[in-house]
Amino acid sequence: MSFTAQTAFEARITNNSRDNLSHIAGKYYVSTTATDCDAGQLCTRDSLLDCEGFSGVKNENTWKMVAATSSADANDVIFACDTYDNQLLTAPDGNNYFIGQQTLGLGVPAGRYGNFTRINFDGESVYRFGAGNVTYTATHQYFTIDAGKLVSAATAPTTAGDIYFTLRGTGTFVEGNSASFAYYDLVACKVNA
Repeated sequence: MSFTAQTAFEARITNNSRDNLSHIAGKYYVSTTATDCDAGQLCTRDSLLDCEGFSGVKNENTWKMVAATSSADANDVIFACDTYDNQLLTAPDGNNYFIGQQTLGLGVPAGRYGNFTRINFDGESVYRFGAGNVTYTATHQYFTIDAGKLVSAATAPTTAGDIYFTLRGTGTFVEGNSASFAYYDLVACKVNA
């Protein structure tokens, strides 16, 4: 099993409770292989998955998820692997947990279904990512997507339809009663025409 340390995701300010399609089920793939998925991995839908136990029947809202790329724009629907409330999770050390106390930043094991939360690039929705999801340069306040992770940039994109994130703040996750690892609160934005 291969997970990135210090990855996490949490929707902070969104309209998710008013949108029944903001969460979908899926399995993460690299090419044709089901692969471990880090918490907060940014993804796009590739294709519908088959209903388990039935040949040739597609599930209507369970997707094969793949890493979002640097070419993603407002025409793409971007999701983050959201393990905040999963019942079976895998820690970076490879241990599986069913409803455990150590839930911060646990990934979804290869071949298992996970929850994926749609990112709303509306300039208002705020998402919290772990330090393992972000490559950060202290002088940069903008972030773009590269291979499912966030990479800081000196300036925001300028092409209409491009998507990006802006830094709202940083801090340290609290897990149980102790400090854990760093987080970045990011506002999801897009360049308007």
